[in-house]
Amino acid sequence: GMPKAVHVTAPDGKEVHAQISNGKVIFSAHVPSVAYAVYRVESGPTEAPLATSLKVDEHSLENEYYRVMLNADGDVASIFDKSLNRELLAAPARLEISYDNPEHWPAWNMDWEQEQAAPKAYVSGPAKARVVENGPARVAVEVSRETAGSKFVQIVRLSPGSAGRRIEFVNSIDWNTKESNLKASFPLTASNEMATYNWDIGTIERPTANPKKFEVPSHQWIDLTDMSGEFGATILTDCKNGSDKPNDHTIRLTLIRTPGTRGGYPDQGTQDLGHHEFIYGIAPHSGGWRQAQTDWQGQRLNAPLMAFQTSAHPGDLGREFSLLKISSPRIRLLALKKAEQSDEIIARLVELDGKPQRDVRISFAAPIVSAREVNGQEQPLGSAVLSNGALLASFSAYQPRTFAIKLGETAARLEAVKSEPIALRYDLAAASNDGTKSGAGFDGKGNAYPAEMLPETMMFNGVQFKLASAKTGSPNAVVATGQTIQIPGGNHNRVYILAASADGDQAATFKAGDSAFEVNVEDWGGFIGQWDDRQWSSKDTSNDDYGQMTGLKPGYIKRADVAWYCSHHHNGSGENVAYRYSYLFVYSIDLPAGAKSITLPKNDKIRIFAISVTEGNPRVVPAQPLYDVLPAK
Repeated sequence: GMPKAVHVTAPDGKEVHAQISNGKVIFSAHVPSVAYAVYRVESGPTEAPLATSLKVDEHSLENEYYRVMLNADGDVASIFDKSLNRELLAAPARLEISYDNPEHWPAWNMDWEQEQAAPKAYVSGPAKARVVENGPARVAVEVSRETAGSKFVQIVRLSPGSAGRRIEFVNSIDWNTKESNLKASFPLTASNEMATYNWDIGTIERPTANPKKFEVPSHQWIDLTDMSGEFGATILTDCKNGSDKPNDHTIRLTLIRTPGTRGGYPDQGTQDLGHHEFIYGIAPHSGGWRQAQTDWQGQRLNAPLMAFQTSAHPGDLGREFSLLKISSPRIRLLALKKAEQSDEIIARLVELDGKPQRDVRISFAAPIVSAREVNGQEQPLGSAVLSNGALLASFSAYQPRTFAIKLGETAARLEAVKSEPIALRYDLAAASNDGTKSGAGFDGKGNAYPAEMLPETMMFNGVQFKLASAKTGSPNAVVATGQTIQIPGGNHNRVYILAASADGDQAATFKAGDSAFEVNVEDWGGFIGQWDDRQWSSKDTSNDDYGQMTGLKPGYIKRADVAWYCSHHHNGSGENVAYRYSYLFVYSIDLPAGAKSITLPKNDKIRIFAISVTEGNPRVVPAQPLYDVLPAK
C-alpha cells in the first residue's frame, strides 16, 4: 500500500526534500554529468523535517526565487522575482483563442490580419482552483476551466533549488473548438524589438512580427531580454515549436490549431480535435540568457531526470558515478553512443553561446587512449588532441564537433548476462516461405510470418534466444495450452519469453514455481501505438474525399518490448502483404527461489517462439514512464 510519508536519502547520506503526491514519490535530486546517483527511498516521515521555501494556496505559489499569483479567472496574473525585486508580467499570462481561417492551404498557412486581431475569446472562468501538491519538494495548483466548447486543466507548479528557477505549466486539454487556434500569451515587463529563438544547434534573432514574417519556428526555448540588458525571461516548451511576437513585449506560444477551410481541404478543419497533454514554462533571469544559462532550463524541461528501481547490491562503482565530464558549462553533449562500425564511443558536442570556446576538456570515467574527429556520418575528418587521458577541443561559434574515442581499462567490470535457451516442443508452423502455401499459418487463417526474415538466434538486452528453423510446413511455435516446461539446472533468477498473440491482445497467466504472473501478450500485427485517430464517413479516401468526421479512435501505446519487427507478413499463398506489420514481443518474469518449472497459459491464441533463462546482474526497471502513457488498445 501507499505509505503516508516518505523519506529519501542522497548518496552522501543526507536527507533531501521528499513527499508523496497523488500516489507518486517526488524528491529533490542532484546528479552529476551523464551519470547515475543512488537515492534510497523508504516509507515513514523524516526524523527532523527539512526546512523549505515552498508555500502554496489556491491563489498563490512561492519559492526562494518567485511569488506567483493567480487571479479569479485562473490565470497567472503576477510573477514577482525576489532577487530582481521586479514584476515580470505586464498583464496576466492567458490562454487566447483566436479566429483562424486562412485564405489558402489551411493546414500550413496563417493569415496576418487574423493573427494580429484581438482574440475572439480567452480561456476564463468560472475557474475551479485546488492545491494538488503541497510538500517540501514541489507545490502545485490545478485550474480547471471550460471555454468555447473545450475543456482546459492547467497545473502551475514550483520546486525548490535549481529546478525552482523555472515555473512550469502542465496542460491537459480536450479541444473541440473549430476555426480557431490556442496560444499561451506571456505579456512581459521586459521589452525589446528582437527576441532570440533556439535552433538546438545555434540560435536566431528575429524582430517583432511583420506581415512577411509573424508565425515562426523554434525548438525548446525563446528568450526576450529587455533592451536595457538588465533582465528578461526565457519561454520554455517541450513540444510546441511555433510562436509569434505581436509586439515588443509579448511572446505567444502556439499550442493547438484547428483552422477553417475556406482555402479548401475540408478534412483539415478537424485537425487537432481531441485530447492534448504538454508542458511549457518560463525561466526569468537577470542579465541576458547567456549569463543566466536559462537555455539549460529548456533542456531540463525536455529531458528530465529519470528514476529507475533496483534491488540492493554492493555496486562496484559506488553510489554516484559519472561517465563523462565537460570543463565548460557552455558546451553541451548532444549524443553519446557506440560507433556504428567499430568498438569506439561516439561523443557529439556543440557550443551554446555563439562564441569561441578554447581548450575545452572532455574526460571519461576511464582514460582516453585514442581519439579522432569524425563527421555526423562517423566518417573520418582528422586527428584529435589528448592530454593526460582527456580530450582537448576548441569550438567556434555554435560549432558541433563529433569524436570517436577509445577508452582504456576500467577498475570495475560488469559481467555480461548469462542466458540459456530452453528446448521447446514446437507444434505449429507459424512461418512460410515466399510463394508457398502455408495451410493454417500463424493465425489459423493462412497468414504467417515471412520465414526468410526470421533469424535462428536473436539477442535482446544481452539475452540470447534460440528459434526453430522457419520454413513452410515446419513447426516453429508452441501453442499455449497450459504446458509445464522444466527449467534447466543452475542459479537462474529470470525467464524471458518470446511470444505473440494470433487474435488481438490477450491477458495471460504464466506460472513459475508456485507464483503466478499476469502478462498482456500483444497481437502479432497492426500498430503498436498511435495518437487519437480521426474516423471518416467516406469508405474511399484515395481522392482526399473523406466525407464527414464521425469520431475519434482513442490513441494507445502497447507496453511490451518489441524484440523483432517486419514490414509485412505472408498470406495463405505465400504472397507478401505489404505494410501489414508483424512482431515478436519479449516478456520477462522474475523466478522465485527454487522454481524448477514454467507453466504456460491455457490460451490457444498465444504462440511461444522461444524461452531463455538468465542469471546474474540485479534487475533495473523504470520507476516512471519513459515515454507517453496512453490507454492500452
